[in-house]
Amino acid sequence: MDFRILRYFVAIAEEGSISRAAERLRIAQPALSAQIRNLESELGSPLLHRMPRGVAVTESGAKLLGHARQILRSAALAREDLLGDAAVIIGDVTVSFPQSVAMVLTRPVVEEVLRALPRVSLSVRESNTGYMSELLRSGRIDLGFVFREADTVGLKARRLVEEDLVVIGPPDAFERGHGGLAPKSLRFPRLAQLPLVIPGRPHSLRELLNDYARRARAELHVVVEVDAIPQIKELVAAGAGHAVLSYNAVREDLTTGRLSGARVSSPSLQRSVFLCGHAELPQTRAVRAVEKIILEVTARLVDGGLWKARLASP
Repeated sequence: MDFRILRYFVAIAEEGSISRAAERLRIAQPALSAQIRNLESELGSPLLHRMPRGVAVTESGAKLLGHARQILRSAALAREDLLGDAAVIIGDVTVSFPQSVAMVLTRPVVEEVLRALPRVSLSVRESNTGYMSELLRSGRIDLGFVFREADTVGLKARRLVEEDLVVIGPPDAFERGHGGLAPKSLRFPRLAQLPLVIPGRPHSLRELLNDYARRARAELHVVVEVDAIPQIKELVAAGAGHAVLSYNAVREDLTTGRLSGARVSSPSLQRSVFLCGHAELPQTRAVRAVEKIILEVTARLVDGGLWKARLASP
C-alpha cells in the first residue's frame, strides 16, 4: 500500500463513483478499478459496495478512509517540514462554498489563487451549509463556510462578514426603490404569514429563519422547500410565493425588475458568514495561503461595494 493508492481510494469514496474518480484523477477507469481490487486483495476485505449506479464504502472501507485521510495529510505536512521556508508553496486545497457565497467569492478567489499560487492545486466545491460542518470535521474539505455560530462548534472559525437578508417576491409584490428594494420594510410577523419558498432543514438559512420565528413567536408559512437558489428565484418570479435570501444573491434580479424585494424589520434579518477549518488537524502552508487570499479578497469586495456586507471585527 502506498500514498498513491490511498489517494485513489479517497477520491472514489468522495465521488461515490469509480468513473467520476477516474476523471478527477485523470487516469483510465479500468486501471483504477484494478488498483482498488488489488488493494482489497492485499487487505483481505471488500472496501466498496459496487452498485448499478456508483459505489459506497463498506464498514472496512469507512475505517480505511479515516486512516487514509490522516496519512495523506500527515504526508503533506512532512513534505512541508522538509521543504522548510521554500518560496514556492505546493499542495492540494479543497474549498467548499455555499451557493450564495460562491456567487460572490468563487471567481475572484480562484483568479487570485491561480495568479499567486501557481503550484497549488485548488478544488472548489459547492455544498449545502447544513452539511458543511461534517465535511470539515471529516477532513473531506480544508476550508468551508457556515452562517450560524452554532455550526462552528468544534471547528476553527473566523467571522468574515455580516450581511442583510431580504424578502423577495414577484415583480409587482413590492414597490421599487433604491437598489430595487421597497422604501418601507416588511415586519417579520407579516413575513411569516406570506407563502414562503425556502430551503429545507438542515440548510442553515432555514435553521436561521426558524430561530428568528421562535424568538418572534411566529410560525413560518412554508408552501414548498427548495434548496437551490436559482430554482427559488424562478419560482418566486413565477408567483409561487416569496423567499428570503441574501441581498447579494438577488441584487441583479431586483435592479432589473425580475423580482421585487424589501428589507425586514422587527427584527431585521442578518446573518454572519464564518470561514471555517478543522479545529485539530494542522493546516498546510497551501491551506493557510488560500485562507489568506479569501480574507484579502473578501475585504477588497466589501470595501469596493461588490459584496454588500459589513466586515467583521478581527
